Amino acid sequence: MPVVRVAAPPAPGKGRLIVDVAEGPVPVYRGRIEARRQDNGTRRPTFRFFDLPPELLCKETPCVIDEEPGNILIGFPVLGCGPAIDYDLVHVGLDPSIYRRSLGVFEDETGAERIVGIVMASLGAAAAITGTALLPAGLSKDNDTLAAAGGITLGGGAVLLTVGILMIRHDSATYRPGSAHHFKGSATDGGSGGVSPPNRSPLEVFPNYGCSWTSRRTGSG
Repeated sequence: MPVVRVAAPPAPGKGRLIVDVAEGPVPVYRGRIEARRQDNGTRRPTFRFFDLPPELLCKETPCVIDEEPGNILIGFPVLGCGPAIDYDLVHVGLDPSIYRRSLGVFEDETGAERIVGIVMASLGAAAAITGTALLPAGLSKDNDTLAAAGGITLGGGAVLLTVGILMIRHDSATYRPGSAHHFKGSATDGGSGGVSPPNRSPLEVFPNYGCSWTSRRTGSG
């Protein structure tokens, strides 16, 4: 449960969302989308939606967000993927509520298993192709030796190919989506403002891997 001390209740007409992250203090962003009118040469205009750079809502969690009642798109970093932001649509009501999140995790600790899998899959594919050619040739010529060699080569190649593919998949990069709990809560009035002493940020501890995607959107909270 986050401990957040604030100097005053939210302004009239605004709701309060207390945001906390289980792994430790991280920044929180607001996703921004802009609808732009497109001239398509007809009387009925069309619109396209564009992602805008995110807005920093909180420098670090836990923090308090005071907003007008409604839905906001808030984003959190993804452990292991520096440029990525994991978004969630969260409802802000007039009553204070707590949004506690567990961050998404990207891991790419591939090594020898993946290399061996690639080699096995390549050899298996080559053996399967060779066996596919030898087996019908032996059967058509009533050459039992050639047919047996083709069958053995085809079967062994299929096994190598299957095991190689499984090894590649087992040692591939993985992504675990973040999760959240959103429930009613209350803020503690009084104090000079601020939050409880933060722990070390998980962004400083978790290794950072190369990744090719920058944002993901999840369900509503």
